[in-house]
Amino acid sequence: MPTRMKLTDIDLINVLSSPSCSNYFKEFKEKKYTKKEILFTPKEQDNFAFLIKSGKVRVYLVNEYKEFTLSILRPGDIFSTHTRTFCQALEDTTILVTDIQVLRKIIADIPDVALVMVHVLGVLLKNSITIINGLAFKEVRLRLVEFLIYAVEDIGIQVPEGIQLDMGMSTEDIANMIGSSRQTVSTILSDLQKMEILEKVNRHTYLIKDLKKLKDLVHECDDPLK
Repeated sequence: MPTRMKLTDIDLINVLSSPSCSNYFKEFKEKKYTKKEILFTPKEQDNFAFLIKSGKVRVYLVNEYKEFTLSILRPGDIFSTHTRTFCQALEDTTILVTDIQVLRKIIADIPDVALVMVHVLGVLLKNSITIINGLAFKEVRLRLVEFLIYAVEDIGIQVPEGIQLDMGMSTEDIANMIGSSRQTVSTILSDLQKMEILEKVNRHTYLIKDLKKLKDLVHECDDPLK
């Protein structure tokens, strides 16, 4: 279950605000959104591209029962409104918006932009396939354990007590990432704490105290006899 806290290492805001790209940057208009506000929906008529200037944006799908988070966009990430997804501010957020035709011109002239767009779409496709695979073949406990292991590999910081994960995500956000409910994820996290595998530092931060035990749970969850 991919957890990329930022989809690329290229900050497009820095690229586009450079003197050589200043003409393109003028084509972007700044928009501000408050926490939980919806930026765009699948019914969006206009086709825009937008850059995250500050804050975080959740890209997700909805059916009548659940929400499925495909990715969390961070400052410097770029996305399009014409994707049949919902986009919601996870905190007070500022974006830079332009018409998709402007983006096409930018892509033609600035290779870095094309690379970021391809990478973002690739990550979203990978996350979508992972969600489908998890929902079809894996129970919630395994999906959460794998999510935490990916997080260790992606953003884990070694500290004396173990590996710290500054997720920047609430329990509800994590539940949406793995296609479950907040209550179920909270219960499993509590079980992991009782097993002394992890510790909840605060609302958005976890400490993995025993990574080996966490990884061993993957095999236990896969084995129906255990």
